[in-house]
Amino acid sequence: MSAEDAPRPTFGGLLRAAVFYYGRLLGNGYRALNEVRAALAARPDERVLDLGCGCGGFCLAVPGAYVGIDLDTQYIDFARWRWGSPRRRFLARELAALDPGEHFDKAMMVSILHHLSDADATAVLGRLAGLVRRRLVVVDLDPEESRGLQALLVAWDRGRYVRPRAAQRALLEQHFAVVDERIFRNTVRTVVHTLFVCDARS
Repeated sequence: MSAEDAPRPTFGGLLRAAVFYYGRLLGNGYRALNEVRAALAARPDERVLDLGCGCGGFCLAVPGAYVGIDLDTQYIDFARWRWGSPRRRFLARELAALDPGEHFDKAMMVSILHHLSDADATAVLGRLAGLVRRRLVVVDLDPEESRGLQALLVAWDRGRYVRPRAAQRALLEQHFAVVDERIFRNTVRTVVHTLFVCDARS
């Protein structure tokens, strides 16, 4: 059975995903979305991959064809219900399960890197390097710039591999050329994020 042919979503699953998505939106606002949109600079004729898309809200940064993948089927169900359209596909699928012939002009990884060990991150980024023609945008947590409540929220995060910015950059530079990096706070200033703009190597 393909991901598109999966059983119909349950009310409980949609509710769980909705609470997660709208709770995060209430806490974080649209700052991350706006930062990703500007860094990605996707055009309507470009195809974009969103790795670890969660509930799918970052599809709004993409004016053209979009494919979001995530392992949480309830998040994918919500994303299809909330954002799905002929140009926006959401798949409950691992990156390694994508067709090797698939290619994307650009890709994004938002709050995914700190869930991956160094070995897993290297494998994922290597796979992305073979799929992405132009640009990868990566957003993650910045433990060095977090203070007080911010540091506590980072410590509570489910990700086990929160890294300093230099360590994040070192992982990315194994497979991509980092052409820009910066930090930003979410709208309510509770968490500091890193943002890396990475271009594919020719």
